[in-house]
Amino acid sequence: MHWPFVVHQTYVRRTEIHALFGGQQQGGISTPRAAPGIFIFTGHGAGLVGYKDRYETDGSFRYTGQGQVGDMRMVSGNSAIRDHAADGKDLLIFSQEKRGGLVRFEGLFSCAGWEVERQDGMDGLERDAIVFHLVPLRELEIEAGDVTEAPAPAASLPQLRKRALAAAAPASGKQMSPAATVFVRSRDVRDYVLARADGVCEACDEAAPFMTANGRPYLEVHHIRRLSDGGPDDPRHVGGICPNCHRRAHYGEDRGALNVALQLNVDAAEAAQEASSVGS
Repeated sequence: MHWPFVVHQTYVRRTEIHALFGGQQQGGISTPRAAPGIFIFTGHGAGLVGYKDRYETDGSFRYTGQGQVGDMRMVSGNSAIRDHAADGKDLLIFSQEKRGGLVRFEGLFSCAGWEVERQDGMDGLERDAIVFHLVPLRELEIEAGDVTEAPAPAASLPQLRKRALAAAAPASGKQMSPAATVFVRSRDVRDYVLARADGVCEACDEAAPFMTANGRPYLEVHHIRRLSDGGPDDPRHVGGICPNCHRRAHYGEDRGALNVALQLNVDAAEAAQEASSVGS
C-alpha cells in the first residue's frame, strides 16, 4: 500500500484520513477494516497521567497502549499493534498538538516489541500499562540494505528460509533494543530472498545487471505488500528484483500490475521451497 501521506505534513483527521480509509474517529488507535493499516494518534493528551509516549534517542517511539483505567489487556487496538506485521497491516503514526487540531504524519513504523510497566491510570490508581516499542521504517533504505558490502551468507537456502520465516513472527514482549532487532530481522529476510532469486530478477526474469565488488549478483529486495508484512518483513511477500524493476514497482504507472505479477512469481518460488522442505 502506497499511502498518500507525506511525512511532517498536516491533515484533517476526520476528512483526510477517516473519510478515505475508515477506522474509529476517536481515540489513539484506529483500526480500519478495509485498509491495510493501523492509525496511531499521539501528542495531545499523551503527556497526561496514564499516557507516557516519547521518542528515544535511536528514533524509536515508546507508545502507551489502549486503556485509561485498570490493567491494560492485549486486546482490541493493543493486539492490533502487536500483530500488525502478521496481519499485513502498516503502522502509521500521527501527532496532534491540540484537541480538534490538525494531525501531523510522522511516518511508518514497525512494532519491534512491548513490555508492561507500572503507570498511573486516568483515575490516579497505579496499574499495568502496555508500552510498545515502535521503530521508524525508511522503505528504500531498508529494502536496498547493504548487499554491496555484505558477503554472501554461508548458510544453506533452507537454513536461510527458516531464519526469514522466523522474522515473520509477531513482536514479542520485553524487547529492549527494538531498532537493532528490526534491522537483524530485516537482514535475515533480505539474505534469504536474494539467495532464493539466485542472481535472476524475480520480476522480469533477467540476470542481475552487474556483479558487486564482493562477487555477488546485484539485486534489491522489494516488499510487495509493504514493509510490515511480517516482523517487519515476510519472505512470502518480498521479491529479489533488479534496480530498474524496483523503481518501476514503486513509481511506474503500471506498478500495480507489476506487483501482482511479482507476487505470483514469489508464490511459485515459495511453493517450490515448501515442497522441497517437505520432501527432504
